[in-house]
Amino acid sequence: MPFDYESNTSAVVNALNGYNTTTSTPDLSSGLTTRVQSVFRTDPELANLRGDIYPAVFVRLSNKTEDFEGLGATGGAGRARKLATVTYDIIGLYRKDGAHTAHSTLTIEVQRLAENMEAVFRREFTLSGSALYCQPASTDFLGPFGGDNIWIKGVLVQLEARYAFQ
Repeated sequence: MPFDYESNTSAVVNALNGYNTTTSTPDLSSGLTTRVQSVFRTDPELANLRGDIYPAVFVRLSNKTEDFEGLGATGGAGRARKLATVTYDIIGLYRKDGAHTAHSTLTIEVQRLAENMEAVFRREFTLSGSALYCQPASTDFLGPFGGDNIWIKGVLVQLEARYAFQ
């Protein structure tokens, strides 16, 4: 059976959605002045970036590497298994309207969003059993981008997940 890109990416989205409630620990929106509106399984470049979707989180597959755990045919009657390391880009975007002074609070909001995204994956480290483990590998802060009193700042958390499959 080949690696299932769709269901494994959906497990990442489901983890983020599952921890975006006030009763969850951790809460994806904890400490933010506005709750995360949506978690999308797409590239932010392809999404309709309306003003009412912020803050938003996007999940996309970045890359996958494979190695054999055993020799022989994989899948079906074959007993050999493969291991895959997959990197997901988890992109959080936050928007603030207003003068340049709004940018200072925007930085704090994006840092909190980064902390919350990392906390979700430290808690949901097997992605509901679909992965052997996952962990945030790196975090980069993007922007601000703006003009006309609209500022958007982002965070990119690269999540590495390890899978075994046939």
